[in-house]
Amino acid sequence: MWRVIALATWMFASPLSAQTLMPAEVFIDLALGKTLRFVNLNSGRLVGDEQFVSRTQTIWKTPENGCVTGQLYVDRGRVCFVYEDIRGDMPACWWPYEYDGGIIVRPVGEFTRGMQRIEGISNEPLTCETLPMS
Repeated sequence: MWRVIALATWMFASPLSAQTLMPAEVFIDLALGKTLRFVNLNSGRLVGDEQFVSRTQTIWKTPENGCVTGQLYVDRGRVCFVYEDIRGDMPACWWPYEYDGGIIVRPVGEFTRGMQRIEGISNEPLTCETLPMS
């Protein structure tokens, strides 16, 4: 019985308990023309910054790898990206959520691992040493 109580406590205390799924199109509308900063929800570590250039193109910049161009699309309510030279053209898809007055994104297929929080939204474009070609 204590295992059931512990599991229920963990589930209700988890970041997923107080979130509301945000429609993908609403997320894109919010991000369009902006640069978003993503940090790991648990550690607060910078994951990267993404500039939403258009409804179909982004630029993703990480501290480790610099800038790459991404193709943006909506698939079954998810926000999906395909980046040049990352994951071999395999899409990376998220579920965006409103959470605690902000926005978090959860990778499809993950419960809490890999969740990211949007720490900032800027009107400034990314600064890239070499601009992505596309």
